[in-house]
Amino acid sequence: MKTAILGAGAMGSLVGAHIKKGGGEVHFVDIFEEHMKAIRENGVIMDLLDQPEPITVFVDSAVTEATEVGACDLVIVLVKCVDIETAIESNQALFTEDTAVLALQNGVGSVDILAKYFAEEQLGFGVLKCFANVTGPGRIFGNTCFKSSPIGIYYSPVKLDSRLRPVFEEMEQLLTEGGMLTKFSEDTERFIWDKLCNNVMTNGIAALTQIANEDIQNHPDGWVILGELARELCEVAHAKGIEIDLSKHWKEREEGYVYDRDKVEAFHYVSALFDSVQKRKTEIDFINGVIVREGEKHGIPTPYNETVWRLVRLMQDNYENKYQPKDTV
Repeated sequence: MKTAILGAGAMGSLVGAHIKKGGGEVHFVDIFEEHMKAIRENGVIMDLLDQPEPITVFVDSAVTEATEVGACDLVIVLVKCVDIETAIESNQALFTEDTAVLALQNGVGSVDILAKYFAEEQLGFGVLKCFANVTGPGRIFGNTCFKSSPIGIYYSPVKLDSRLRPVFEEMEQLLTEGGMLTKFSEDTERFIWDKLCNNVMTNGIAALTQIANEDIQNHPDGWVILGELARELCEVAHAKGIEIDLSKHWKEREEGYVYDRDKVEAFHYVSALFDSVQKRKTEIDFINGVIVREGEKHGIPTPYNETVWRLVRLMQDNYENKYQPKDTV
């Protein structure tokens, strides 16, 4: 199966490398030329938490132009939601009417954007229960699943009886054989909202404060805010008929709990934090913004999510207006 990873940054590199390890034909397409060049020359170098040594994987190509790849059986879209339309319009060479298109972004709403370009039976959606960061051109740090999840990816086609279902099903086999446990699941929407709860709790706060998730959740004020963000999401999800367990994501800490920062094995810095540091637009409209919009539809107040959503939008619309300290005499 010929697969293109459209948006081969940290997560795209992680997913694509494991498809290649499983025996697939894999092509990376990304605008980051230095990253693509390093992968062409040296492969994808993965420093994974559960592996004692770095793993290097050579994919079939790593390019900035889709015309060098051509039509594919499967395209996994891993650009940010805000960049989907530009990425699709700039890389039409990857697609035919027989191409399966799988969205694996954070948040909710990517399939609605892709539906402008592709038939429903071509579309799939899923959620990544894994993490990765680019540590240098051609090199990533991460792991194939969260500690809380044995499965790294849950996904399915939008139409379960799609004629392209065999293509979607083959991805599960390739990834799993490549060492990244993946599940074709008819319950994907619940897993997406379960992951959305994590993103709703931490991404916006991290973008605003620019600190690690561990430091947010282990500060008493951070803990209160996380709990309220999660509570609002769960109320909205339940109104939509999606069962989410609040206690799984947030619960009162045990009496006498002490946070020892020196014992944290690896700090988790979310993509929204890097976006804010590098003055890029975040995915906040597809994360906390979703809770605000869905809350309005169901008559559920979401003041914590709305505040975080509006503050991040305010911040990213004023990157160039941030205070810059002047040299003092």
